[in-house]
Amino acid sequence: MDSTNSTQQAAKPEQKQGSASLKSTSISLIEDLIGNRMKISYQQFFVLLKTQHKQIMDNEEQSEIESQLAQTEPPEEEVVTAQEEQQKQYIGGDDVNQQIHENVTRIDREMQQSDIDLIRKSFKGHFVFFSLPEDQIDKLIKHMFYCTLKANQFIFKQGDQASSYFVIEKGSVEIIINDRQIRTLAEGSYFGEIALLYNATRSASIRTLTDCGFWSLDHRTFKKTIEELMLKDYDENRKFIDEVPFFSFMTSEQKDQIAHALITSKFAPGQAIVNEGDQADSFYVIKSGEVSVLKGTKEIRKMGAKDSFGEQALYEKSKSVATCVAETEVKCVALGRENLILGDKVQIIIFNNIMRWSFDKSEVLQQLSKIQLEKIAQRAKIDNYKEGQVIVEAGKACDKLIVVLEGVMTNSKSDLVPKGLCFGDQFLMREKYGQIIDSEYAMVRDGVLATISYQSLFDIFGGDLETALKKNENSHEKKITQLGERADASHISFEDLIYIEKIGQGQFGKVYLVKHKSINKMFVLKSVSKASIINQMLEKHILQERTVMEQCNFPFIMGFVRTFQDDIFIYFLVEYLRGMELFDVMRNMGPLTKYDTQFYVATMILALEYLHSKSIVYRDLKPENIMVNDAGYICLKSFWAAKPLIKSKNYRTYTIIGTPHYMAPEILLGKGYSFNVDLWSMGICMYELMCGKVPYAEEQDDPYEIYEEIMNTQLKFPTFIGDGQAKKFMEQLLSKQPETRLGSSFSALKANPWFEDFDYDKLFSRELQKVPYVPPKDRMISEHDIEKKFQLGEPFVQEIQQERTMRNQMYRKELARDPNWDKDF
Repeated sequence: MDSTNSTQQAAKPEQKQGSASLKSTSISLIEDLIGNRMKISYQQFFVLLKTQHKQIMDNEEQSEIESQLAQTEPPEEEVVTAQEEQQKQYIGGDDVNQQIHENVTRIDREMQQSDIDLIRKSFKGHFVFFSLPEDQIDKLIKHMFYCTLKANQFIFKQGDQASSYFVIEKGSVEIIINDRQIRTLAEGSYFGEIALLYNATRSASIRTLTDCGFWSLDHRTFKKTIEELMLKDYDENRKFIDEVPFFSFMTSEQKDQIAHALITSKFAPGQAIVNEGDQADSFYVIKSGEVSVLKGTKEIRKMGAKDSFGEQALYEKSKSVATCVAETEVKCVALGRENLILGDKVQIIIFNNIMRWSFDKSEVLQQLSKIQLEKIAQRAKIDNYKEGQVIVEAGKACDKLIVVLEGVMTNSKSDLVPKGLCFGDQFLMREKYGQIIDSEYAMVRDGVLATISYQSLFDIFGGDLETALKKNENSHEKKITQLGERADASHISFEDLIYIEKIGQGQFGKVYLVKHKSINKMFVLKSVSKASIINQMLEKHILQERTVMEQCNFPFIMGFVRTFQDDIFIYFLVEYLRGMELFDVMRNMGPLTKYDTQFYVATMILALEYLHSKSIVYRDLKPENIMVNDAGYICLKSFWAAKPLIKSKNYRTYTIIGTPHYMAPEILLGKGYSFNVDLWSMGICMYELMCGKVPYAEEQDDPYEIYEEIMNTQLKFPTFIGDGQAKKFMEQLLSKQPETRLGSSFSALKANPWFEDFDYDKLFSRELQKVPYVPPKDRMISEHDIEKKFQLGEPFVQEIQQERTMRNQMYRKELARDPNWDKDF
């Protein structure tokens, strides 16, 4: 969790227009340890490691670290490869002081309409604000304060801690980088907006040319206000959705997603909400007020709270058939067709939900695995049927599974099969298979059915039903439920560890390879200075990192063993992952084949499914954070960015964190994000595996340009990628609409047609016939060298005593915000 030596060149100012781009020097090819983290300004993102893929971290998650970027040391980590390594940069922390860092004088002044207009105009110039609705803009403006500074004074200097955004109300300033004037800004211009997203260090100096006045907004106020407003809007929308009949067909999870996608709008009396003949692209539900519906100039009805209009827009492209005008002040929530969850038309979502609910009701089908059920739902054919149409003929055996989506089926005995139930599932059992139907089944009225032949079912099962059920006894789904909690490691004592060698050096301590003296097992031991933790106010982060790791017990996630402590250090004992980073493996292999990509992406899916089931969002999925072990299987490492999400905050967080090329676009929009950011990162990884590069801004070093390309550029594929199913799957994962990435579940991802020929059960059991790549032995510490050093028998306590003697920084418990923060280590 420490920082590494890096080189940094001049960064551009935060005022976007006319700014200079950052060019940074990459570090030679290295292998990474886990625990990497970094907090820097957008313009400083790329002063790091072995390619342009770097990482950042928000100060809201960690405490401020005051050291300069170019003066940092290699960090210590929690898991290592087998070679001595150089580390990525980490600078980050909590802004616990909640203070304004800039050199301005705060003045009490009443805001005039001209000031509001000036601020609104500045807000329209940057993505930090443009996606915010008007009511949120109004709240932010109310929280702004007025401040002044005399001429020829620095508001802040390059490298200073940043806390506020400024709009120039009067006067002018100059932007200076490395003692060179870049440009000047006058009344109405803005600067420092990146400070609102996280507590960056300034990438430029700003000096007043004249006496100046500013309207300013600080980071803490911005973040707190946005989070409160988003939570309030979500709570209101979620309760409202439960009261609107239109949404009754949705699952609880889908309603949660819709609540986040709804946009609240206000309309003044007499204002048209939709106009007859215009393109219909949104569905509206009235929260308050009265709306008049006009056909031409004739009023045909009035609508009030909980009434809705425009639903046809969600089913198909169409034009509005009437004009809707606000009679009073009206507040509506709107759901646009492009924002519809799951990426499907409403009718498809309805039918898929009914199918899945019918499977749950079937005593036969509920025994199938989740992947099998998803494949049935995906392959079932949905058709309309007329009243009286015969569905199952008498005197023949049933040859298909039928789900009633609309209408009712019946036979001459008045046996009914209503909406939401299956027919034909009972004949899948071996003792009933082939049984003759003695009475035909027909539609009572017009309706909709989903059907799938028994032969298609057997193709999904790999045999008949009994064969499928027997196979499912050994399925990965069942095995995951049997994993249980992490094994108790309290019997492993500090004194039992034999020193092998030091494999990492950091600002806060060192990383060691050790071996237990009696159980013949290797571990990695990371030491973290207590003094450094409290000096940098990292107590909360170090506790969160341990909490996340303690919850995990999964074969494709780095194993956490236990922690130790003494009066100077905290120690993390973790699994030793012998192998190479996927990043380096990819460089050795070049663009991967379909099978190789399936292998790695499927493992990522399993790992993310497990983490999300624990309500943990990973937030930094990339090849550098994935180890390929000496058997060729992969494991997630580096949990510095992982965070538990809590229900009381609707499983959302607002922290700016991650690696620019792999960060989902919603992270920067200020409205909060959830687990779906990990699926975006997985999509980037899949693209990189197949195409040999990332899809956005591959050649860019400037984070600003990276984000602009991610936000504004359509996904494109190289001409040599001819796998249509792979492209469609990547398009789903890389959707700019977060809710569409997962589909209905992780099982739906695993059942995607692109994985048709891939066996998840054998992957989980590590029984696949081949793995894409096995790291060569010369890239790992040899077992002979390890055994030789183990035979020397040097206790680790002896090695650490030398470190304790050399350590200048002593831990003073009384300086900690909570003197007992380390009691559970």
